[in-house]
Amino acid sequence: MQRWQERYRDKLVSADEALQVIQPQQTVTIGMNGNIPAALCHALGERLPSLPNLKLLGAGALELFPFHQPEIAARHHVQDAFISVATRPAMQQRAIDFLPFTTSLWPSDLLDGSRPVDVFLTSVSPPDEHGYCSFGFMLWASLDLVEAATLVIAEVDADHIVTYGDNYVHVSQLDYLVEKQEETTFGDVTSTMGFASPSDTDRQIAAHAAALIQDGDTLQLGAGTVSMAVVEYLKSINDLGLHSEICPTGVPQLIAAGNINGQYKTLNPRKAICTALWGDEFGLDFAHLNPSIELRRMRYTNNPRIIAQHDNMVAINNALTIDLTGQITAESFGPHMYSGVGGQLDFTIGAMLAQNGRAVTVLPATAKDGTLSRIVPLHEEGAIVSVPRTYVNYVATEFGMVNLLGRSQRERADRLISIAHPKFQDGLREAAKQLFWP
Repeated sequence: MQRWQERYRDKLVSADEALQVIQPQQTVTIGMNGNIPAALCHALGERLPSLPNLKLLGAGALELFPFHQPEIAARHHVQDAFISVATRPAMQQRAIDFLPFTTSLWPSDLLDGSRPVDVFLTSVSPPDEHGYCSFGFMLWASLDLVEAATLVIAEVDADHIVTYGDNYVHVSQLDYLVEKQEETTFGDVTSTMGFASPSDTDRQIAAHAAALIQDGDTLQLGAGTVSMAVVEYLKSINDLGLHSEICPTGVPQLIAAGNINGQYKTLNPRKAICTALWGDEFGLDFAHLNPSIELRRMRYTNNPRIIAQHDNMVAINNALTIDLTGQITAESFGPHMYSGVGGQLDFTIGAMLAQNGRAVTVLPATAKDGTLSRIVPLHEEGAIVSVPRTYVNYVATEFGMVNLLGRSQRERADRLISIAHPKFQDGLREAAKQLFWP
C-alpha cells in the first residue's frame, strides 16, 4: 500500500499546473475567510480570460482577488455568501451575486448533489506524521466541501496551526497540493478580522449585556467591538462554557485563566467549541494543539438543535438597526447587502429554546456620528430581516437593556424607545402612536 508521504509527493504540483484542471462552465468553490488559499486565488484570477462562464462561490474574503474586481466579476458568475470589505464595492455595483444561506444547513445543497461542486480550493497545514492536514484557525464548511467536491486543490501553508475536533483532512482526500511559497507577496490585504479597540460606547453596551451572564453559563459571542468589550466583563465570572461560531479576541486568555473551563456545559463538557478562531497571536498560539479547544463543522456548532441542548445558553450578537416591533437587520442597508447573517439567527433560536437560555442583541443607539437613530419606526424598504421579531429577546444599547419577549407591539415600542438616544425619543414616540395606537 502506498504510504502517505508518497501520495503527497505524487500530488505536489505548481499552482498553474493544479488550476489546469478547471474548465469553462464549471463550479469552483473557495474556502471561507481563513481557509482561502491566497496564492491559488491570485493564480486563478490570471486564468479567468480562458475560463468563460465559470461559476465562483466564496465567502468572507480577507483580501481583494482579481475576480472581486467589479469589471471582472461582472463577466463571470461570482457569488458571495458573506460580504467583506474586499467584496463590498463589487456587491454595491451588483457585479457580485449574493447567496443567502443558513449556516446550520450550509452546504446542504452541495452535500446532497443538487448543486455539484466541480473543484474546491482550500488552504491546509502540512501533514502530520500520520498524513493528516489541518484547516488551520478556521474550519467552517471546508471539510464538508472536501467531501462534496469532485476535485480538491489544497494550498499547503506552513503557518497554519493545528487544532482538535473535526479540523483535519487526510492527504488521500486531496487531489492536488500546492505548497505556499514564503516569498510570495501580493498587494494590500484588506482584513475583516482586525477590529478596532472597543469604544466607551461599546463598553457601556457590553456592561448591560454582561449583566445577564452568570457563573456556569455557556456563551456564544458574535464578531465585533461590542463582543470584544463583553469579554472584558467576564474576568470576574467563573466556570463559563463556550459553544460559539467564532472564538473572539480575548476568549483564549479567559480559557487560560480558568474563567472559561466548560465545567458545567451540557454538551462537550470542559471543551471550548467553535468553528473559527478570531483573534490575536496569543489566541492562535494558545489554540495550537490545545485539547481544551475544538473546531467543529459549522453545521454542528451553528445547529439550533445542538445549541438548544446547552442549559443556561447565552447568545450575544450585533445588529445594524431594529424597528419598533423588534425586527432586526444585521446584514443590509435597505436592499443593499453589507455583510451576511452568519450564525446570528441560528444562535438566537438555539438560545431561546435552551433551558434558561437568553438571546441578546447589542447595537449602538445611533450611527453616523449621532445623526441617525439605529432604533427606527420602520426599516427602509427592501431591508433584510435577519432576525424576526418573534425571536427577539433582550436588546441593549448604551442607554440600557430591555426584554421584548412576550410583549405587544405597543409595549415593544415603548421599551425600545426607552433605550434610544434621548434626542430621537420624541420623534419615535410620535411615529409609534401613528403606527400602533388609534
